[in-house]
Amino acid sequence: MCFPFLREVLLPLRPNVMIEPARGVEVTGYKQNSMQKPGANKRMNRRDFLGVAGLAVTGGSITCLGSVLGYLSLRYITDQTNASDTTPSGSESQVTLVKRINRPPITTRAQWGARAPNHAALNEAGFYNTDNVEGWRIYDADLREVYRTVVVHHAALYEGDDPGTMRAIQNKHMDDRKWADIGYHYGVGRTGQVFAGRDLNVRGTHVETYNTGSVGVVLFGDFEKETPTAEQIAATRQLIDWLALRLDLTHLAGHRDFNDFTVCPGANLYPYLPSFAESAGLELGTGGYVPPPEQLTPNPSPES
Repeated sequence: MCFPFLREVLLPLRPNVMIEPARGVEVTGYKQNSMQKPGANKRMNRRDFLGVAGLAVTGGSITCLGSVLGYLSLRYITDQTNASDTTPSGSESQVTLVKRINRPPITTRAQWGARAPNHAALNEAGFYNTDNVEGWRIYDADLREVYRTVVVHHAALYEGDDPGTMRAIQNKHMDDRKWADIGYHYGVGRTGQVFAGRDLNVRGTHVETYNTGSVGVVLFGDFEKETPTAEQIAATRQLIDWLALRLDLTHLAGHRDFNDFTVCPGANLYPYLPSFAESAGLELGTGGYVPPPEQLTPNPSPES
């Protein structure tokens, strides 16, 4: 049967480079013809796999258990595999791995006791329009076209347990900062529990001036003073891997990469960002950000 939360992504590797797959991740290799005509060996991007449910890889044969999109993806892989039969002897070939990414267990807003958004909030009042660009913005486009970057934060607080900390963050954002809801899209507790925050269909409020197209992930704790737990790092990696595929992301950054007035995500979490980016196949940095139209300065009209 097909599992709706299983997705496949191709990760191209340099020849002769070996990696140890992450714990619980299944990988299977096949050869790709390095002599194919230009464009033939282009790797399938994440979006090509979003419709694939359950590709079973067994002993060099790949069986599709999913939809028509799954069939199309299978045909792509099969074509690449068959082409490798013509690889000249002794030529250098590229190895591609199929990495299975599972959707992490996510605690819903109802389960952690979230408050409903307040659309009368002082600093995020009403709904977005061209006259109210700071309002609650519901994305009306395909989220894969909207999102580009995942931004990693620390909460700078911990309230003794994970659900209580998620509620404390929401209270701080709504009561002190006067936002309509918690600013982050996901939270990751010290036990590794993942929490749903602001709906993904809504713009976050977690990185000043750069919120549009940025998905916010916060880890519970103050990582200027303490270190993230092993469970927290593993859960964050799995979440970001899944988000990168689900949203077709291109970049990963820390909060301080965008806003130099903060130390977030903290000195003890920031060094993990390169490994998060590598695991998810993302570029590190702020280069994926695309300003929304209202932030663009129109070109002056030519003088008549």
